[in-house]
Amino acid sequence: MAIVSLRFQPAPEHVRTARLVAVATARRAGLDEARLDEVRLAVGEVCARAVRRCQRSGVTERLVVQMDDGPATFVVEVTDHAGAVDLDEEHIALALVRGLADVVTVVDGPGGAGGVVCLTWQGRANGH
Repeated sequence: MAIVSLRFQPAPEHVRTARLVAVATARRAGLDEARLDEVRLAVGEVCARAVRRCQRSGVTERLVVQMDDGPATFVVEVTDHAGAVDLDEEHIALALVRGLADVVTVVDGPGGAGGVVCLTWQGRANGH
């Protein structure tokens, strides 16, 4: 079991890096190719959503992306520090990722500021 953490400024050019690291971590965790495509798309959507939230609220504090390849699950948690932002495209992005990950939770961030989106994929291709 390993935890990988990324911290980056809320800028669109960093979303690709988060996707690449998430897929590499998921591959090492044993997810099959179909699940890797789900991870790639879901992490990209959630990170892009966090960037938009921060840009809309003028927040420059770094986003945190944490990946945990536990014994039976692969979990990605994306935390932003934006205030309460309600964008129509947020609902679209969240609806999309709900169709990609097995479990999606969205909660307020630390101290009530920002948001945390947690994506979970169950099971492994190699039976771990």
